[in-house]
Amino acid sequence: MYINTKKEESHPMKNLRKQIRKALPKNITDQEWEALACQPCVISKKRSTIATVDHFIPLIWGHGGDVKGNLYPLGRELNKLKSSHNPFRWINRKEIQPLIDRKRWDELVHALAAENGLTVKEFTQYVHWCEKHPRSFEEVEADPRPSLEIWKEAKGAATVEIPE
Repeated sequence: MYINTKKEESHPMKNLRKQIRKALPKNITDQEWEALACQPCVISKKRSTIATVDHFIPLIWGHGGDVKGNLYPLGRELNKLKSSHNPFRWINRKEIQPLIDRKRWDELVHALAAENGLTVKEFTQYVHWCEKHPRSFEEVEADPRPSLEIWKEAKGAATVEIPE
């Protein structure tokens, strides 16, 4: 009897996530990744919570990537609960509220927005846009530009200027 020991093949979503991750932009070094991974969770009420590096914009959406402004240390249990949910909706779930420090969450959002050169309102719009416009692996491969650039282009195209 054959037993598949290759986790990628037995978990199609993980394999797809890996493919998308490779195709998306990356502007963080391995050393910067390791530094993030060694930090405590930035939003947990327990400062000693062991963290993993989380993608604020989930990779499975086909946006974000391993880029500054999308990565932060999140506790392992919180990361499992967040999964590929929209972080702005996830944070408001009743079962999440007792686990997080809302002030730290707000600080995180401000920091990620600033890292992307956006206001908090713009960053929120950007994240929601990414969720509403998911990209397949093939789409990411065909257009590997940073998602922020694609969003700004789409936002500009959606803006109708009224002539004076």
